[in-house]
Amino acid sequence: MELIVVGNVTLAGRPLPAGRVPFTGTLDQVIEDIFAASAAGADEVIIDLNLQPRFAGAGQVLEAAQAIQERVKEAGA
Repeated sequence: MELIVVGNVTLAGRPLPAGRVPFTGTLDQVIEDIFAASAAGADEVIIDLNLQPRFAGAGQVLEAAQAIQERVKEAGA
């Protein structure tokens, strides 16, 4: 059996305070949540960027997904 975490991401323009819902906040906070899920034993983390009111089109969704992927790879996760 595998542990698969689905992060329904809501990006914010500034950091959200402590106690925020996981996978919400700035890109840095979402990256922290990805690493936390990995540290907790997740075999896979699925990042869901749908329903983002700040994205005007598919290009912006792709850019955000690529930025997350690059940051996670850089950190070695």
